[in-house]
Amino acid sequence: MRVLISHPGLQHSHQLAWALHECGILRQFCSVVPVIDQEDARPNWLPSTMAARLKQVPVPARLRRHPWFFQAMLQVVARIPPRFCGDAVDHRVFHAYDLWYSQQLPRLGGDTVVAYENSAYHTFLMAKRLGMQCVLDAASMHHTAGTCAGVDLPTPFRAEINRRKDREVALADLVITCSPLAAESYVAAGVPMAKLRPILLGASVSQARPAATTVQDHDGLNYVFAGSLSYRKSVDIMLSVFRRLHAEGERAQLTLIGGVSDPRLLDEIAVTPNAHHQSGVAQSVLFEKLAAADCLLLPSRFDSFGMVVAEAMACGIPAVVSSQVGAKALIERFPAAGWIVEPNADSLYECLRSQLSNPSAVRAARLNALQASTNFTWSAYRARVGALFEEFLS
Repeated sequence: MRVLISHPGLQHSHQLAWALHECGILRQFCSVVPVIDQEDARPNWLPSTMAARLKQVPVPARLRRHPWFFQAMLQVVARIPPRFCGDAVDHRVFHAYDLWYSQQLPRLGGDTVVAYENSAYHTFLMAKRLGMQCVLDAASMHHTAGTCAGVDLPTPFRAEINRRKDREVALADLVITCSPLAAESYVAAGVPMAKLRPILLGASVSQARPAATTVQDHDGLNYVFAGSLSYRKSVDIMLSVFRRLHAEGERAQLTLIGGVSDPRLLDEIAVTPNAHHQSGVAQSVLFEKLAAADCLLLPSRFDSFGMVVAEAMACGIPAVVSSQVGAKALIERFPAAGWIVEPNADSLYECLRSQLSNPSAVRAARLNALQASTNFTWSAYRARVGALFEEFLS
């Protein structure tokens, strides 16, 4: 069997390509964001900021293709002010890539094609004409879940995006989700469970380890959040809880790391004592900051997985996540490695209030988180997804 992988960006598609190459079934990996092998030179046409983030994957160049013209298109549209184009421009590039890739299929000779949501519609239509199997790798929950959670607001182009997503699911022979929670959202939308396979993602193994100080060595607890400052990630809930804790005399610290999706949250940070914001940092720096904290917070209203949870555990840091974060599956399997709350202020407050009253419980969870993280590395993901494809293709 020969498998083709197509992605208009990257996400975790390179890890899937790596896994299928190890299984000897990869026919081609096509992604707009390039990756390199150890023997490759860094592409000189890439912007320096992107070149520094290149992923290294042991997939030979003969099995890879990276269409530079779509990367150029994405670089151009990223500079268009949102007020002129709304949220449609990126999606239109993804849809154009999908149409372009579908025209490549007849000469590629694969038996199965893996494509990613919102960029698989034309690819799957062509694959069906050619008698190929279709696998949809869905990085998010079903779009109806986002609407119900109030995080996917209607826009002029949203209906077209969702129409394509629905057709992609209908055409797929197999849908891979990032977590059991994401799979449940598809079942709730009427997708047969027999078509779904949840495969938990992994995380890079960090060389960082928890700081030498313990939670008993400093005043209060140091919490960290990493991700986009947005309503989806419940940043407003975290800030309201920390203002409440400060009013009660607690000195817990909150560091928020990441870009800003909603600028109004910066005003809320400014009036929240002991809350600090840092813009996005390199992954190595992020690992250091995670390792220096006592606990990660990710009480999102809507999160298909939450990669930072696995990354925090790899640094030996426990996590507080909401019931709407796919990575809660990590804590469900290893309950001593973190806490699960509801995505509301009262539930998060009660959890943090309990931790502040008993900081030794947070210290004990550190070792448990580090031990749990060995089950959620990228190598573990590759083993899981490789076994899934061998079973599916047989």
